[in-house]
Amino acid sequence: MQWISSAGGPLVLIPKSLQPRWQGTCGVPSDYEVACGVEGYAGVIEKEGSHVLVLGDEPLQTAVSRLNGRPCLVRWVYAPSPGVAESSMTAMAPLLLRGPMESVAIRVGSSPLVLMDAGAHGEHPVDTLEMELEPGSYVVHVYEFAPARDMKFLVHAFEPHSER
Repeated sequence: MQWISSAGGPLVLIPKSLQPRWQGTCGVPSDYEVACGVEGYAGVIEKEGSHVLVLGDEPLQTAVSRLNGRPCLVRWVYAPSPGVAESSMTAMAPLLLRGPMESVAIRVGSSPLVLMDAGAHGEHPVDTLEMELEPGSYVVHVYEFAPARDMKFLVHAFEPHSER
């Protein structure tokens, strides 16, 4: 499992097609400043007509995982080691999640999506992770997963949402 982290700000999940136009800390206001305006664990901003998911609150190591057969994002709050953290992901199931603590609606226009540091320039990010998600409308629910006293993760689960 590959984990990425930011240099101190939020991570963003953006369409790969938009990645080269993400300006990071350049510009006024910068894409980074707009992303930093999100409060809570998750929020959505717009860039060039596309929705961008911002993973807010605090900068946490994040990985792409699966929940109920669907892609999700897992943020490492605390765990004794990478090995223990990764083995606990195999036991992650909806019944073991607490919440949702927050929910946000997002429209995915194209896939794959790229997870990267909001402060990085899209043409030269240090670390990225890709995630495949069918285009459409979703509700991103943020859950807490605490499989043991010495482990806690935030799980961002993408639930398909039909617009009415």
